[in-house]
Amino acid sequence: MSLSWSTLNVHKCIIKVVKKSLKFAHMTAVQSAVIPLFVSNKDCAVEAVTGSGKTLAFVIPIIDILLKKSSNESIKKTDVGAIVVSPTRELAQQIYEVLNQFIVDNKNIPLKGLLLIGGTSVGQDIDRYKTIGANIVVSTPGRLCDMFEKCDLFASRVRQCLEVFVLDEADLILSMGFETALNNILSYLPKQRRTGLFSATQTKKLDQLIRAGLRNPVKVEIKEKYTDQSASGDCLQMPQLLHNHYVCLDSCEEKLAFVISLVRQQPNAKYLVFMSTCAQVNYFSNPITKFIQKVIKQFVILKLHRKLKKSRQKIFDEFRKCKSGLLLCTDVMSRGVDIPQVDWVIHLDLPNTIEDYVHRCGRSGHQVGVTGNTLVIVLPTEMEFLELCESKGVDVKQLQTNLNVDKNLKNNVIEFMKKESRKHKTYYELGMQAFVSFIRTYSSKHCMSTILYKKLDINDIANGYALLKVPAMPELRHRPRGSSMFKTSPDDIRIAKNFKQQNFLAKDPNKEKFDKNRLKPVSKNAELIKKTKLKGKRKKEFINDLDIQELAEDAKMVKKLKKGLISSQQFDEHFGL
Repeated sequence: MSLSWSTLNVHKCIIKVVKKSLKFAHMTAVQSAVIPLFVSNKDCAVEAVTGSGKTLAFVIPIIDILLKKSSNESIKKTDVGAIVVSPTRELAQQIYEVLNQFIVDNKNIPLKGLLLIGGTSVGQDIDRYKTIGANIVVSTPGRLCDMFEKCDLFASRVRQCLEVFVLDEADLILSMGFETALNNILSYLPKQRRTGLFSATQTKKLDQLIRAGLRNPVKVEIKEKYTDQSASGDCLQMPQLLHNHYVCLDSCEEKLAFVISLVRQQPNAKYLVFMSTCAQVNYFSNPITKFIQKVIKQFVILKLHRKLKKSRQKIFDEFRKCKSGLLLCTDVMSRGVDIPQVDWVIHLDLPNTIEDYVHRCGRSGHQVGVTGNTLVIVLPTEMEFLELCESKGVDVKQLQTNLNVDKNLKNNVIEFMKKESRKHKTYYELGMQAFVSFIRTYSSKHCMSTILYKKLDINDIANGYALLKVPAMPELRHRPRGSSMFKTSPDDIRIAKNFKQQNFLAKDPNKEKFDKNRLKPVSKNAELIKKTKLKGKRKKEFINDLDIQELAEDAKMVKKLKKGLISSQQFDEHFGL
């Protein structure tokens, strides 16, 4: 297989950009395999590891196909010849930036690009399309559906002009619950088109999509060579220059202190710290920022998750540009995004699957010739997850370091969080929401939930979250709380009760949407409590009955998720995650 750009049968102006602007002397394996197939009218289903060069593998064919079309017929500014769908805004922005390297200020490639992501109204996007035009569209699934439904011109030009349709990180698009949106998108597309599906892993849903959306596709699998010759074919692929480490801590209370100490020890490094949920990112960003910047004052600390909406792109760009810093994030940052020189990927929580672990780790050490490090922080009850990693060919070694958890720092961090919770109802409830969201994710979405959740020390987790009170949850009923003792006081319990009472007396009880300062919508219960004429002991019994009913509803939702009767998105919306 030749890796020389000169062997490709594409326009010379494209190769010129690749060599002079992007400065890529040779093709990668996936580019060498896929580009010739794509430009010769083949549908492609491509599986390749992170950092293998998938973006150029479909951007180059798209431009070449549209240039060949323009040589035979005129292309109007609103003629949409290619669409690339990406699961997240950050990845869509990244693809669009690569595309712009070819089409912006290049007279030899007279094509227009358009980025369609959240952050602006659909009306603004429609106006941009009608005014500026678009021959190549890069979009997220939801926004693309909106454009089809609300802009007749866009829908009609796609049906008549589309030549190429690409799904990037196709497996993630499906896993994020975009299956309905994707089927809706496919219904608008012409049947005579070239289709490319690009992903790092193959799934059953993806195989079904390949059969439904591609015509006699060519499957391309690009895998890195194993140094261990005994590795099985089921093993997952990791960047060759990535060093995978783990550290086993005695208690959940030590997690934040360990991360803070590591950053203090290596202040010139760049860190990605992954957590399971948005609420955890919001909650833990406060103590991490305080105790790191207390020592390293100019150190950049940012947070990013799907609920930040408009500010996400600004935060992402800022972290990409900074030479050192720390980004607290959820798995929205685990796929496809290219951040220069990430020195450490830290898993504060275990990823839900081994595949998620691989994708998270791939944010470091995926650039050519660049080494990287990952660190998964585990508790003694979670060591079986590392054994599962090894069975899949992912070798995770114990971190060799002289870094020990400072007990004073640990105590100071926990006490700081407790003080904030006592003072501010918002922070108290954010901690409760972070704990609830972690438990629900760990007990229902984790690939080893049936094994690890049984061993989980609930009191230790609650102490690590510096809770004043352990919330009532269906997942915690009829199960031991663990060998640790929950650290609270009568004053803490009193403060927690006062905060709960304030929620019952919240204004505008008829609002059904979630309030920032509440764990869950309290509209129905609050309205019933307000209308009741009961007093004293009878009123308390009435409130308790409502709580029991609410717990029963929560338990039903957990069972429905496990049986596949509802989606993860419906589950999260019910609990306000």
